[in-house]
Amino acid sequence: MAYIGKEPANVGQRSSENISTVTTAGQTVFTLSENVDYESDIIVTINGVTQSNAAFSLGGIGNRTLTFTSGMVVGDEIRIAHHGYKPMTVTVNDGIVTTQKLADNAVTEPKIANLNVTTGKLADNAITEPKIADNAITEPKIAANAVTQAKIHSSVVLGGPSIGTIPNMIRTNAKTITSVITFAGTENGITAGPVTFSGAGAVVVTTGSTWHLLV
Repeated sequence: MAYIGKEPANVGQRSSENISTVTTAGQTVFTLSENVDYESDIIVTINGVTQSNAAFSLGGIGNRTLTFTSGMVVGDEIRIAHHGYKPMTVTVNDGIVTTQKLADNAVTEPKIANLNVTTGKLADNAITEPKIADNAITEPKIAANAVTQAKIHSSVVLGGPSIGTIPNMIRTNAKTITSVITFAGTENGITAGPVTFSGAGAVVVTTGSTWHLLV
């Protein structure tokens, strides 16, 4: 059969027939054995004469109830031929859908069950900074000794590096103060002197804080 436009998918052509012999005079209602989508999907004949769609109507569940506009005569033979296409149910076996069968960008977020993405499914370096919510990384998530000085903002005042073979036994500090260091009243500090001030260098000690300069 030729089609104008795109040919419909072949999802299971069907052809079947209901045959009924009228036993009750004036009978108009008959029940079909299959669902019907449209009146054009069936051919209805009475005693071999094809009926137009105007001679009957469809209704009920699945359009299985066929009602004629005129009553039948006892002995009339009613034939209803089903044709066209019948939807088929396709069962996909486990393990059948492979990577090649999935289109790019086909699996969307609603299709992934909660808690279903495991560590093994994440590629190395896959989680970038925009994917981490603000305040999402808590202290237990940071390994001991994992944060180096290079990762701490320059505005954070740290103790100087340690010297010697025993870590942190002797701490060092710079000998020249070149910027303003302010104690906010909530901390104390100690500096090994002597120290000199250069340029805008200054130490501001707010009430509540103590700064000890050892010389």
